[in-house]
Amino acid sequence: MNTLLVPALYFVSGLCAFAALHHGIAAMHRRANRIHIQFAGLSLFILALVLAKAGAYQAQTAEALVSLRKLEVSAITLLFALFPWFIAEYTDIRPRKLLLGFTAFWALIFAANLSLPYGVQLVDFPDLTYFELPWGERVVDLRVLRHSIWHNIGLLGILAVMAFSLHACVAQYRRGQKRRARALAWGLGLFFGSILFNQAVNRGLIEFIHLSDFGFIAMLVMMDLEMMLESRTQKRQMADVLDRLPAAICLKDLQGRFQLVNRAFENFFHVRDNDILGKAEWDHLPRELIERIETHERQAVASRQEVASEHIMEWNGKRHIVESHQFPLLHPDGAAYAVCGVYIDITDPRQKDEALHKFRRQVWHTDRVASTGAISASLAHEICQPLSAILNNAQAGLRFLDHEQVDLAEMREILQDIVRDDKRAAAIINGLRAMLQQQEAPYADIDLSQAIEEVLGLLHSELIRHGVEVERILEPGLSVRANKTQIQQVVLNLIINAQEAMTGKPQGERRLQIRAVHADGKAQVSVSDTGIGIAEDMLERIFEGFYTTKPQGLGVGLEVCRSIMEAHGGAIWAAANPEGGATLHLSLPLAAETASRAAPAPS
Repeated sequence: MNTLLVPALYFVSGLCAFAALHHGIAAMHRRANRIHIQFAGLSLFILALVLAKAGAYQAQTAEALVSLRKLEVSAITLLFALFPWFIAEYTDIRPRKLLLGFTAFWALIFAANLSLPYGVQLVDFPDLTYFELPWGERVVDLRVLRHSIWHNIGLLGILAVMAFSLHACVAQYRRGQKRRARALAWGLGLFFGSILFNQAVNRGLIEFIHLSDFGFIAMLVMMDLEMMLESRTQKRQMADVLDRLPAAICLKDLQGRFQLVNRAFENFFHVRDNDILGKAEWDHLPRELIERIETHERQAVASRQEVASEHIMEWNGKRHIVESHQFPLLHPDGAAYAVCGVYIDITDPRQKDEALHKFRRQVWHTDRVASTGAISASLAHEICQPLSAILNNAQAGLRFLDHEQVDLAEMREILQDIVRDDKRAAAIINGLRAMLQQQEAPYADIDLSQAIEEVLGLLHSELIRHGVEVERILEPGLSVRANKTQIQQVVLNLIINAQEAMTGKPQGERRLQIRAVHADGKAQVSVSDTGIGIAEDMLERIFEGFYTTKPQGLGVGLEVCRSIMEAHGGAIWAAANPEGGATLHLSLPLAAETASRAAPAPS
């Protein structure tokens, strides 16, 4: 007797086991990829169904047949409970309530199958009859000629799953995913066509055995091939993306052997993937640099964190600044299985940043020169005052020396006046020199209130000449980390702008208030005037480059102020005063020791 059907079923079960293993492994390597988990589950349920069917074809007793048919139906109910979720994931059509309804329906069928003595297919204890296949193989007849009510209810459930699957397939096709929709349509056609063939066999319309097992495996193979093709397509697309990234990327295993390099890596380090893959050495770099990179890779694996650094490399006599990032790739349990390296040539951006910074420094310096030039007459007067006093005191001292009796106390007082006036002149000259110097001073912890006082000292005669009354509210010990010259440049600009805004006011109404206080954990400076004010729609525009309301203005002063404040991690903004005039606010981070002192004590 030729035996073909049962061996074929066992071969089919092997295919199901392979598909379950294949997609189970894929699910472990792809985080949150439910479609592979679901497909692995479908494969396992079809495996159980096929094994139960193969056993039923060879049943020796009616009792064994009943047990195997109940096992077969249990596998079918689990299959149809999971199948709609797989379709929803595959097509991205997720009617959650309908899916939950399907799950509840098949759970009911599953429970009924286990509780009924003969399962949901059989109404009574079956006779063990046999069916001879055309090629001579004799197997147990599994046709169900007397249907139970549960059997018919299950058929309605299968029709509902078929309708949902067809709807999802059509919706996917309309969304433009035609290839996936066609593959799914072929799989569904084979799947549900074999089920309809079974019903025709059960009703005696066709004299043959059930073919649903082969329909299931046909659908399984087709969907598996389609998902594998999609996976290969995704890998190819990912490789194309990696090759087009403007960064050199490599992947190494924990033994330091290269597993993957992109095209930028090959061009960057002048290697070819065939020469480097599977190896742990890259002889084209200095040994010291290689050891440094490998140390960073070990640190990344040990800490499970990214390690970033910069390196200087030379190719063809040209110096390159390379920014490197080493980070581990982790399993879901947190264990590292590889380390990835990303290398970016930042030579050109760094040079552009340096050129931009140099240009910005030149603009800031030009603005300082223009600002101090605008008050040159007042500065000359400020310097001439102590110099004239020194000259007068020196002449008076010479006259006292001509007397026979020299009053030493008077001479001491004259010399003290000369020293005081000399220091005053020196302070003005040093302050002016600091404002005009081309080379920038380094960042340091400065007393903000004292820096403002020095600016007011430079502007003393200018403010008096314009009849401006100055009110100071300067909190002592207000320390910020900043470039003192640049911060004084900002304050100088704001005071000059405020003084010019009050030119049209009567002299008795020209009042300037300068505040420097702690506010919201920062140092805040406010310069208020009683001038013409700023319109609400202009409060932001005044900081734009080349925007000005002055007839002779260039519109760069406040733009320079904003760029300086941003470079210091601070901010500048304007507000209109309710009683007239405007207030310009500055905000700067406090120096570390000041911030700790200003922080509230823990309760």
